[in-house]
Amino acid sequence: MKHALLTGALLVSVGLSAQNANVVSAYNYMQDGELAKAVEYIEPAILDAKTGANEKTWRYRGDIYRLIVMGEDAALKSQFPEAMDKAVESYLKANELDTKGSYKTENVRALGALQGLSLNTGNEAFTNKNYDAAIANYARSEKIAKAFGQVDTNAIFNSALAYESKGDATKAIERYRDAIAGGYNKAEVYRYIASLQRKGEDLNAAIATIGEGRTRFPDDKELILDEMSYLLAADRSAEAEESVKLGLSKDPNNAVLWSILASLYDKKASDATEEATMQEWYTKAEEAYKKSIELDPKFFDSYFNIGVLYNNRAAYEYEKCNKIKSDTEYTKCKAVADEIYVKAVPYFEKAHELKADDVQTIQQLMKLYAKSGDQEKYAQMKALLK
Repeated sequence: MKHALLTGALLVSVGLSAQNANVVSAYNYMQDGELAKAVEYIEPAILDAKTGANEKTWRYRGDIYRLIVMGEDAALKSQFPEAMDKAVESYLKANELDTKGSYKTENVRALGALQGLSLNTGNEAFTNKNYDAAIANYARSEKIAKAFGQVDTNAIFNSALAYESKGDATKAIERYRDAIAGGYNKAEVYRYIASLQRKGEDLNAAIATIGEGRTRFPDDKELILDEMSYLLAADRSAEAEESVKLGLSKDPNNAVLWSILASLYDKKASDATEEATMQEWYTKAEEAYKKSIELDPKFFDSYFNIGVLYNNRAAYEYEKCNKIKSDTEYTKCKAVADEIYVKAVPYFEKAHELKADDVQTIQQLMKLYAKSGDQEKYAQMKALLK
């Protein structure tokens, strides 16, 4: 019996000695740069109950795989495709086993290097449109940060971008929300969420998301512009007008905003039931279009739209004239309408100059030239249509 016990003890001792020897051999091969051999010796050691519970074993394993993944040997990397994950796993385990914190600095430094590499590798994969690989690398970067009670908001945000790029809107929105919860402090994240919601035809959700963003970033011009755009799309004109005015208070020289404000006033003029009210909004629309043109003399939309404004205003006057039975009064009325109508000519001409192939502009000019009796210019426009 004593002999049997002694033999058992010797076997345990020999087994332990073998595993300790494996750790030493792995370290030596690592020092010599023979990393594949180092892997061959370190893997059995982590499976052993004794050496597998030793911080040093896992730290060496982390070092070996880190050197593989951060090295220049492409063949070696190909041989060990999971080197990055195994390196991270090893350092996290080593840190867990290092109860006295003797090697905490070394482990944390190594993990920091791997976190940076994971983020960069993810970015490279993203650039190459390998979105699944990008997401996996960003997840690893998050995992390392989380192990130390931190949140890698850049990795989370980039992960959301990758999901959006691969067409998974639901997961992208979820990840953007995770970035916000983690402290990602940029207005753009709300714009990205809202854009996806808009594409998903959930306009009200998009407006609500932009509203969240504006609560946190009340002065962000891009959020204001998005809010205005979505409100207009939702036919919420009154709210859109307030958003446009707010935008102008931040950017008073924005020709596009002045043009949009003009179009909102134009709509109010069209919806008015009283002529005095209609005239008030018509005048404001005219002034806003002119302000837009003053700020950007090459802005096609404002030239075209103010021309339409004059057309519509003249059409209203012509309708009034048609109800007049007195020839004298009719002539006076028509002269007023004609005067308004021809105001559109220089604006449509400028619009045509800026965008010579725009069919609607050419058609409007044909009507105006026919009205004014300018046969030569009428013929030129007609020829363009052919």
